Amino acid sequence: MNLLDHVRVVELGQVIAGTFGGMILSDLGAEVIKVEPPGGDPGRRPAIYGVGERSAIHLFHNRNKKSIVLDLKTAGGREVLLDLVRRSDAVIENFRPGVIDRLGVGFEVLRSVNPEVILVSVSGFGTDSPYRDLPAYDLILQAMTGHMAIMGEPDRPPIIMGIPIADLLAGVFAALAVVAGIAGRRERSRARHFDIAMFDVMVEMLSHVATLYLNTGRDQEPQGSAHPFITPWQAFRCGDGRYIVVAPREEHFWTKLCEALGFPGLAEQAEFHTAEARHAHRHLLIPRLEGIFASEDSRTWLQRLRASGVPCAPVNRMPEVFSDPHIQARRMLRSFRLGDEEFRTVGNAIKVADEPEPPLLPPPELGRDTEEILATILGYSDDRIRELERQGALGTAHDQDSLHPRGGAA
Repeated sequence: MNLLDHVRVVELGQVIAGTFGGMILSDLGAEVIKVEPPGGDPGRRPAIYGVGERSAIHLFHNRNKKSIVLDLKTAGGREVLLDLVRRSDAVIENFRPGVIDRLGVGFEVLRSVNPEVILVSVSGFGTDSPYRDLPAYDLILQAMTGHMAIMGEPDRPPIIMGIPIADLLAGVFAALAVVAGIAGRRERSRARHFDIAMFDVMVEMLSHVATLYLNTGRDQEPQGSAHPFITPWQAFRCGDGRYIVVAPREEHFWTKLCEALGFPGLAEQAEFHTAEARHAHRHLLIPRLEGIFASEDSRTWLQRLRASGVPCAPVNRMPEVFSDPHIQARRMLRSFRLGDEEFRTVGNAIKVADEPEPPLLPPPELGRDTEEILATILGYSDDRIRELERQGALGTAHDQDSLHPRGGAA
């Protein structure tokens, strides 16, 4: 499935927010050239999410990509980057705002060498926010945009989502920006600079919750697994200690739920006969249901509820997720070899009917493709490559942290 095999992306991104978008594009066939400092993308470090001596972040987010090492502090490194941009469609970066300009490769410079280039900048707060220079990690964004305040249980401390959702969604928006920018060139051929702030992405994800507040002043409270307006719609603990969720949104599902639970008369009680009544008498209904679910194990309840057509599901942990038959049917468990090891990873969620998916390529070793890119894409001679090496353009010993700060986004 090489839908984007005509697209070349230069990725100056790192860790998650700056790499997930490139991974989505590479999964769809785009050639993504990961430009790294001599020390490599910090996402390569296995100290967090380590899989032996490798990083799970690197193994996942940088699959199907190529790696070239450039020292952008050197004139030669910048020259190579600009030569790449001349031959590419888009650039993704997640430096802190202003860093790419201080490096001498900002948008004006990029479009001077490629009048149709698409630059996608991902940062915590964007280029014109009063917070633009503040550090911005996923935890910071989940807190500032209200998401933590509506998660968790009532009267309990706020909680964070178990995945870095702000980083990941920023990557999704970055990939969409690349595709939109390229599609937009059909109507008007010119360069564009997309400015994606993780804060904005998370605010947009407030969706209808924000729309309700903005038009009624109603501020959603934390509900645990429950729905703020539909009852019951939540997780229940079963007799074996495991949880299942039920979501009988429509009246016929509520009736079927009561029948499957063995209490058909519950649906006819005045306090529970309508959706409005159930929600108004939630304090009576939920304890009653909790007692019923605790009387049998989760497997029994799931069998009964599914046989009755009631919307329900187990609350799975990772072992149950990846042994689910859906995973195999939808090819959502993939693998690749890296050296003598085989690594398993999740697949591409974008499927094309009747088209096979190509095999996954492993994430590149640092700088693995440097000479190939210089020779085949840029057409550099051996003498030119050796000269760049002597200049330190392809890697120097000095620390690169000042060049590649965390960009306000992980």
